[in-house]
Formats: sequence, structure tokens, C-alpha cells
Amino acid sequence: MNEWTGGLPPAAHARIAAQRASRTSGSLLSVAAAASLQSVGLTAVGEVFGCAVMNLGWTGSGCAWWTSGAQMGKSSIGRVSPVTTSGGGSTWGSFAPYVGAYERGWYGALKRMRVEAQALGAHGVVDIRIHRTRVEGTAWEFSALGTAVRSTDSSHFPFPEAGADPWYTNLSGEDCAAALLAGYLPHSVVLGMSVSTKHEDWQLQQQRTSWINGEVTGMTRLVQAARREARERLARRVTHTGAADLVVTGTTLSEFDTRCGGSDARDLHAEFVVVGTTLVALPRANRPPAAPPPLTVMPLRDSHHRPRTPEH
Repeated sequence: MNEWTGGLPPAAHARIAAQRASRTSGSLLSVAAAASLQSVGLTAVGEVFGCAVMNLGWTGSGCAWWTSGAQMGKSSIGRVSPVTTSGGGSTWGSFAPYVGAYERGWYGALKRMRVEAQALGAHGVVDIRIHRTRVEGTAWEFSALGTAVRSTDSSHFPFPEAGADPWYTNLSGEDCAAALLAGYLPHSVVLGMSVSTKHEDWQLQQQRTSWINGEVTGMTRLVQAARREARERLARRVTHTGAADLVVTGTTLSEFDTRCGGSDARDLHAEFVVVGTTLVALPRANRPPAAPPPLTVMPLRDSHHRPRTPEH
């Protein structure tokens, strides 16, 4: 880390120097995406990348039933276990540290990508792709890759000055251009995440192993809790950015289980991740002129007139 300068490692500075020396702008955009961005005065200035490796683990090896605050010291026989979440403040060794590390790695990769875009003199970054890849054991790499763009005509859109903190979005080039033409400027990419936990009580075990088709109510509650909290965390992020609108661009849901202490019982977990991009409304003075209405083509022949069939 001592060799880093300006918030970037030597490899990032080498990429920036190579792109400047080549006088060729790298791009991950399709032809259609590049053309769409050019229609709103944006051109690619280079590929930008950021990454961070995080240790993703969680604390506690106890049973969610016995150590949850609601059921502390109570017998689980004949009872339905509660659902707890990573942000619910449970006394059990929850997944809050895991979610916190996930967010730091996710946003850390984005921040380093943006610093690289800033060094290239970009106004924004489009079509960002964020991936998580296991390196080894509990170490995971978070990577963010996108195309930095610069404005060629700022007469309509109030982009920040080149070299300032750029806006960034995971919208495609086509969708980004459409948002600008509609009067919205992309602002940032945001994440909402939650891990919910439920002990596999007698009811849940019975429903999961039943031969009869029916709802597994415990799993429904587990998934709903994770979805609700993830969206609440996402909403708080959007409020913090001061954005006008949010476009949800992706969601993922996964389920896994852990041993309940040293017993044969299990705790079930649902991990829900929702990602979106925020938009801010442009002042009316900066909005592009409305497109002309489409030309209506009418057939020259009267639709009620039918040519006579030749007589045979």
C-alpha cells in the first residue's frame, strides 16, 4: 500500500499512462452503445478498473434458536423459531460483519475505478460491471469494470468539469443516452444487502420433507425478511445521495445453511442483494429539445376499395 499514489496502485497508473501514450481510447461499448452516447455528446476515453480483496466471514457458532433474544433460555419443543436479519440487532453472532465487509469490498472497488476515471479526465463511467470472485478460502475479490466517457458538447447537459468526481452508472450506453434525453443525469450505483436467518424448527423440517405440495411458510418468511431489509438499506443509500429516481438493475437471491452449534440441527440463511443506479433530474434549461413527433404514413389506396377480380 506504501507504493500507492493518488489512491491507485502502480498497475493502475501504468494503465492510465499507456492509454494516454497510445492516443487510442479503449472501450467496452458495443457499436450501438457508442453511437447512442455520441448522440448526446459523450465519447469514450478509456476502460477503467478497480478491485478490492476482502475476507468474508461471520462470527458466532451458536444456534440461532437458543441465542436469539426473543427465545433466550426457552425450549424449542413445539415452538416456531423466529427470523432474524443481519441488520436486526440480534444477540446471536449474526451476519452483520459479513454484510459490512461485503459492502466495503463492493464500494471499494467502485471507488478505485472512479479514481482511475478521474485521472483520465472523464466526466462519467457507463456500463459498469461488478463481479465477486473467490480467490481462496474466505478471501473474495470485488472488481468493477466500466468505460469512462467525456462530454464533447456541454451546451445541453451540465456535466461536472473534467477531473472532478465523475458520475457512474451500470446502465448500458443506450439506456444512459435515453435517460439523458428524458432529462435525467446518472448519479451513482448503489447496493442493498441482507442475510436473514431461521432455525430449522419442527414445523420447517416437516414442511420441507413433506410429500404433499404446499407452501413452506418458514422459507417464505425467511426470504421475505431478507428482501425487505435489503430494499430498506437500498432506499437509505438513495436518500443519502439526494437522487430523484432509482432504477433497479439486478437482484440475486441465494440460500445456504450452517450447523447449529455442535448438534445435528441446522440454521437456514437467505442472502438477498439488490443493485440499482440513481438518477438526478436535470434543470429544464439544460434539457434537450423534445424530439419531433413521428411521421404518420397513410396508405394512398382507400382501405375500403378492393380491386375487382378478373372474370374467368
